[in-house]
Amino acid sequence: MRGDAFLPGVLPQNSEVMNIIKVCEYISEKVGLLGVVFFPALVGVCVIEVFARYVLNSPTIWAFDLTFMAHGSLFVTTGAYALQKQAHVKIDILSNKFPIKVQSGLNLVAYSFIFLPAVLLLTHATIKRTWSAYLTDEVELVSAWGPLVWPFFLILSIGLLALVLQTVAEITKNSIFLVKKT
Repeated sequence: MRGDAFLPGVLPQNSEVMNIIKVCEYISEKVGLLGVVFFPALVGVCVIEVFARYVLNSPTIWAFDLTFMAHGSLFVTTGAYALQKQAHVKIDILSNKFPIKVQSGLNLVAYSFIFLPAVLLLTHATIKRTWSAYLTDEVELVSAWGPLVWPFFLILSIGLLALVLQTVAEITKNSIFLVKKT
């Protein structure tokens, strides 16, 4: 069931709640578009590293760091967009057999009491880590390159904040659908 499949006609399109949902979903889309940047960067870094390592016999010192940073950024920045479009993998073999109101109730409970608290904790920890890395000019110590890590953590924080907003939008949509008279 798509998250927005049950909203048309439930709320006026210009209502305050609908405007808040639209803002959350707009942010999710825009942050998700960052994935458009990170995917080609990830592929490009891998191609350059393979060429340098196997053709030129001269591996780079930066490919490992850029690869995991681009992959992590791609994963986190597209999370909110995937939630909005209901593109996450779900085990819905059982829940699809329930009426749509029951499915919405299950989503509401899962988003409110399991997913949102977990994402809030992760977001809080990531923001603290970003700030700490920025203040101390922390560098990655896994490779010889040693890039600053706060830009990577900042991207993770932005992606997680978008995921929090989209989760709130999903909770709101499911709540509205459940109280709607049918």
